[in-house]
Amino acid sequence: MRNAHLKFVAVAVVIAFVINLLVVETAQAQFSMGLKVAGNTVNYKKLTERDFGLEAGVFLRMGSRFFFQPEANYSFKRSTFLEQYVGYSSNGTLRQHFLSVPVLLGYHFIDNDNFKFRLTIGPRFDFKISDNMDDSDWSASSLQWGGQVGVGVDLWRFTLDANYCIAAANFRNMIEGTTQTKQMNMFIVSLGFKIVK
Repeated sequence: MRNAHLKFVAVAVVIAFVINLLVVETAQAQFSMGLKVAGNTVNYKKLTERDFGLEAGVFLRMGSRFFFQPEANYSFKRSTFLEQYVGYSSNGTLRQHFLSVPVLLGYHFIDNDNFKFRLTIGPRFDFKISDNMDDSDWSASSLQWGGQVGVGVDLWRFTLDANYCIAAANFRNMIEGTTQTKQMNMFIVSLGFKIVK
């Protein structure tokens, strides 16, 4: 419980710092809002093969050269478990549904009216909505969080981004009652459209 409180305080401090950093920038800020769809590929280290999923959501972008970009995405992830022990093997698929909230800070290296090139970095929080197990004994933790870094371009109202995410996910064995923490690597490519430019 104490660790959960410390994590919450750390996240709040980071968000407050980012908002404070961008106060002057956003006073003369550009503002945009849009929709996005994405494909992701997930790999839980040492437990799974690489599988594919989908994301869809909304994003806000506030600022000009420096900007703040929070997002809210529905995320579907699929992971194939291939565990093998002496005299025992467990093969199955875990399908997970999340509300994903990246909180990103970015910088435009090119910031023209109809063309932009940017770098983004920040924390990402995945809140589990549900998971469905197919011949798998494992269930994912309700909250996964880590970091996300990416590059992107805007062409008129269209956006194209490539992001890499690293996080730690806790998995609980439903039969044995044990919990293991595994590194999650995820690569995301998204296409978006700015409703408000």
